[in-house]
Amino acid sequence: MQKIYNSIIDLKSKYKSQIVFDTRLIKKNDIFIGLKTKNNDGNLYISEAIKKKASLIITNIKSDNTKLFYVKDTHLFIKNFCSFIIDSYKGKIIAVTGSIGKTTFKENIYHVLNNNNISVSKSYKNYNNFQGLQFSIMNMNINSNYSVFELGINSSKEMTKLVKTLQPHYCLVTCIENTHIGNFKNFNHLIDNKLKIFNSKRLIK
Repeated sequence: MQKIYNSIIDLKSKYKSQIVFDTRLIKKNDIFIGLKTKNNDGNLYISEAIKKKASLIITNIKSDNTKLFYVKDTHLFIKNFCSFIIDSYKGKIIAVTGSIGKTTFKENIYHVLNNNNISVSKSYKNYNNFQGLQFSIMNMNINSNYSVFELGINSSKEMTKLVKTLQPHYCLVTCIENTHIGNFKNFNHLIDNKLKIFNSKRLIK
């Protein structure tokens, strides 16, 4: 499987390809992954991905088309590919969470580093749930010195899952408000779960 991981990284480097789950967003030479969700199945749109000239298509449908790479479970493929990228990445990862200000702080950190000629990557827009994190990891610049991600949670145990996937070196918590309590038992429960961002095994203290 490492061979296909390296092939994807090479394609991203050669064509500046993006990895996408939605065929409507595909541009020439992008990489499409057929992702099955509760409401839809991306594997049903392979013909559209081919038509839009995707350079590679990861799917659970077998085909003789050389642009298609078959995997039994695309969710498992994404999980393992993200682990490969994080393990291969030589830079430092910065994670930001909180109730408000996550995107602003992430963007500010990115621009400060970038404006000082430090190679830096950042997560896409405000995609901060688990699937959004995976999307951003797969599209990060693996050769950058730093990568900045924002992490958002709506219930307990989510932060543990996000941190286990990302394993950040530095963490920042913005303002936490009880107006964003969501599915948490109470405000303290919300705070406790936000602070789990500091449970990263690679945290630099």
